[in-house]
Amino acid sequence: MLLGRNAMRKILLVLAATAPLALAACATTGMDRQSYQEEFQALNAECQARGGMLTPIPGSTGPRPANDYACEIRGGGSGRIG
Repeated sequence: MLLGRNAMRKILLVLAATAPLALAACATTGMDRQSYQEEFQALNAECQARGGMLTPIPGSTGPRPANDYACEIRGGGSGRIG
């Protein structure tokens, strides 16, 4: 036997104590759908004011629109300096 009974009990106790913390870390931030929509509209307005448009980031499903969308600005300057 690699581990004694007391060691196994300690390991199980630590796992039982940390399991709720691990599950809580995976929970959502609690942002409701209305807040998400309001934040999306503000983000979209800011992006349009800069001459861009919001485009979804492939595979992103975060709790906030800023994590799910990028402001894409096309037709800007040449990017050359000098």
